[in-house]
Amino acid sequence: MSDKQTSHAGMALAMAFFSGMLSSSLPTPLYPVYITLYGFSASQIMAVFGVYAAGVLLALAFTARVNIRPELYTKPLYAGLACVLLSSLLMMLADNFMILILGRFVTGLGSGILMAYINRSLIKLFDTEVSNTAALTASASLILGQAIGPLITGEIVHRGFYVLKAPYVILFILVTASVFAIRGSRLMINRHSTPVTGERKNIKAQGHKVLSFRDVIVCCMAIFLSWAMASTFMSQGPTLARTYFNVTSVQLVSYSLSVFLLVAGITQIVMRKKHHYSSLKIGIVTQLSAVLLVLCSVYKTDPFLLFIAVMLEGFAYGAILVGAATIVNVVARQSQRHHLINLLYIVGYVGNWLPFSLSVMMDHFPQETALNAYLCLCSVLSACIALSAYFAGRSQPKSWVGA
Repeated sequence: MSDKQTSHAGMALAMAFFSGMLSSSLPTPLYPVYITLYGFSASQIMAVFGVYAAGVLLALAFTARVNIRPELYTKPLYAGLACVLLSSLLMMLADNFMILILGRFVTGLGSGILMAYINRSLIKLFDTEVSNTAALTASASLILGQAIGPLITGEIVHRGFYVLKAPYVILFILVTASVFAIRGSRLMINRHSTPVTGERKNIKAQGHKVLSFRDVIVCCMAIFLSWAMASTFMSQGPTLARTYFNVTSVQLVSYSLSVFLLVAGITQIVMRKKHHYSSLKIGIVTQLSAVLLVLCSVYKTDPFLLFIAVMLEGFAYGAILVGAATIVNVVARQSQRHHLINLLYIVGYVGNWLPFSLSVMMDHFPQETALNAYLCLCSVLSACIALSAYFAGRSQPKSWVGA
């Protein structure tokens, strides 16, 4: 198969993943609208956000156990896109809490299926242990999909243009286009692939850490907190910006969240030039700094400090994701245990539930008390992850990449 066909198939997979991830962040600016219309509590908003994660977890757990031949990978991709299409219809029609919950759950199922099989398809498409093209394509699609969602919906909310329906009409169109793109590249996506055992590309001789399952554990720990912080900003950010930091502009909050995710996307492109273990460690250290700065912004009630912290977390999110995804892809290929890819994302989506503890505390305690307690917990977790990465790196022997 030609490089052009490979490129087209990669773009089709990226577009499908982008559409699936767009569905995850599209409702974020609508949470204050739902509170106004339906009188939802902080816990109910977190439930709407969290049930999406539950759907993703269920799909990832199921796909980890189901063995589908690589020659049939387009079938689960169609199933995932169909779930996202159905969910967009449900969200357009949602006029009560239960339909909203059902719509988000179906969205999660679709995103989880796409996450599992698009990652596997990309690894097969870009069949190499050294290059992180597959990891970059997947993580960049994930980040950009999440980034553009709040931007689209925030603008629609600001203009008051069919606020609860227009975002999902856009999603429906994009997912439909993704179905046709996958169909057009189905022969390339379904092509037979055998494990590469020959020599790899020669690259500069550099000493790098030998990757093992221990590194996968560190990656999972880092992804857990990284996604927990991201989901905190996405689920509770719009409400807290208005009620605690006195930022009343929906557009400003939506743009800030989009910039947060765009910073993460740009970071992945920049950090791709570094070794994946260096990217992971830089992201972990930056994440610790970001959490401490958020804690400081809460203490001073300073929205500017919070914005700087959110941007730092965006950098950490991108660096951790591209580093961790590359490490797990390499270990999965070396050990022929492709379910490790699912494991990384399962742990990430479990992290999405950590902010539920914040929403429960906000329902029972003053916001400042709840935020301080939650951020102290995140600070301790971040410090533990940084120590784990440090000791895991020191305890490993070096080997030559490409050897």
